[in-house]
Amino acid sequence: MDIGGKYAGTVAGTMNLMGNLAGVSSSTFGGYLLQSTGGNWNLFVSVLAFVYLGGALCWPFIDPVTRLDDSAPMRVTTGRA
Repeated sequence: MDIGGKYAGTVAGTMNLMGNLAGVSSSTFGGYLLQSTGGNWNLFVSVLAFVYLGGALCWPFIDPVTRLDDSAPMRVTTGRA
């Protein structure tokens, strides 16, 4: 909410949309993949693992400090007096 600023609702909605799209597309894609490979669950689980690994590799590039709305800078406290 701090990072989104006045766009916090849009950020939350977009995250929810992407999560739901991933859930729908993975089950649909999984059905087609299993049907076309004769029920090869190893391939299906390997594809899912590869997608999750790709997401994990993207995680370090998320900047949790830079706001989407630059009108009000964020204050970062270090805990020092």
